[in-house]
Amino acid sequence: MSTWCTFRTTPMTQTDILSDLFRVLSHPHRRVVLYYLREHETASLDALAACVTGWDESGPGAATSTNPVDYERVRIQLHHTHLPMLADAGFVTYDVADEEVTLGDLLPPVEDVVSTAAGIDTGEEELDLDALVASSEN
Repeated sequence: MSTWCTFRTTPMTQTDILSDLFRVLSHPHRRVVLYYLREHETASLDALAACVTGWDESGPGAATSTNPVDYERVRIQLHHTHLPMLADAGFVTYDVADEEVTLGDLLPPVEDVVSTAAGIDTGEEELDLDALVASSEN
């Protein structure tokens, strides 16, 4: 029997959604997970750990440190911290037993903010605060 990692039991208000969104997006590993899942919808924990490790080592979000990124450490952080936080916010479901992650239904303002963050993280666009605020108010 699978154990699903979700914690929220009450409906989310607009304020809850916005607070969760910015809390969740505050860490680049959680953003990369969302970027990946927007393209693939479902992924294994191992695939996400490889993606995040690759992002840190050589992607547009490459770390400035000269130390190599430890895949196992990233995997453990995803499992114990980042994926539960994403699940708690309702952005993903995480089947802990099968180590499978599925993108949740992102509301349009959330999708807009994630798209903006992806553009900024990849250097494809600059931050437009007015547009970001406007999309969050809808």
